[in-house]
Amino acid sequence: MMWEKIKRLEERLYELRKEIEEVEKELEELPNGHLEVKTINGNVYYYLRYWEDGKLRSKYIGKFASDIKEKLSRGEELRRRLTQLKEEEKKLSNIIDKIEKIITDY
Repeated sequence: MMWEKIKRLEERLYELRKEIEEVEKELEELPNGHLEVKTINGNVYYYLRYWEDGKLRSKYIGKFASDIKEKLSRGEELRRRLTQLKEEEKKLSNIIDKIEKIITDY
């Protein structure tokens, strides 16, 4: 019974690491930064603001930015999810390490 629980913990840890890898891979394909809106002479212009080499950069997106808004939103959602996954991974890893230490010291 105890070994089954340990096995489930190890399986969950494996699943977490796999999901973390998938989320990180998806994040690499999404833009970083935030959207900035400027109104000049009544016209609206969108810029992507992001950090590069320690400097804040701007990239002109155009007058329509619905696609980039969705990508930035998805990136934010994935970063929150990644934080949760890494916290859970750390907790499970610590639990498994403690169990291994108890077993080897016994």
